[in-house]
Amino acid sequence: MQIDVQHRPSYALAVVSLDAGETVVAEGGAMVSMDSHISIETSAGKKGEGKLKGLMKGLKRMAAGESFFQNRYTAAGAAGHATFAPTHVGDIVVHEMTQGTMFLQSTAFLCSDPGITVDASWGGAKTFFGGEGLIMLKATGSGPLAFNSFGGIKEVQIDGDFIVDTGHIVAFEDGVEFKVERFGGGWKSFIFGGEGLVCRFSGRGRVWLQTRNPQAFGEEIGRRLPPRD
Repeated sequence: MQIDVQHRPSYALAVVSLDAGETVVAEGGAMVSMDSHISIETSAGKKGEGKLKGLMKGLKRMAAGESFFQNRYTAAGAAGHATFAPTHVGDIVVHEMTQGTMFLQSTAFLCSDPGITVDASWGGAKTFFGGEGLIMLKATGSGPLAFNSFGGIKEVQIDGDFIVDTGHIVAFEDGVEFKVERFGGGWKSFIFGGEGLVCRFSGRGRVWLQTRNPQAFGEEIGRRLPPRD
């Protein structure tokens, strides 16, 4: 399997090339196009898992802002192509995983090799107050993983401490530790300074940032809408 990204950074499209018999797993509703001989199978869990385990995984993905079901696209009998795009206007990154772990913000998962398990990991109060919802997605396994952003994506190599506004976090590697805290000078800065909560990363590893904040964008659009009668 090979995943190429076209039309980046604003209107990125993931083009997946499959050999005969290969499968790609994608978020529900992400498919843009596919060859006619590619078959589709919809399920809540991985192939071969029990119904109860698949149900629990689907429910946890829903709580994290993802679809309950995921779709498996298989090139039946011959090589083929399928394309996928996120809901937001933004970029796509393809990360090659080798038995590692990645954490993604809710709604960031786009598609992956079936050898990667995408699950929901309880983040507790840290991610809840960070504005990313109560649950983050956890990806484990090997193979290509495609995730998307709102706006462009910037990869940062962390070596020590690094601070990121919580609304601009897309993904980070498992080896990076994080702690959510108030920005700058206490509650006065939090309320009047135009900034909110930030995430302090520490250790060594990579963090992926998005250049736009979807929550702030939604609030700005909301203020400009006419009032309801």
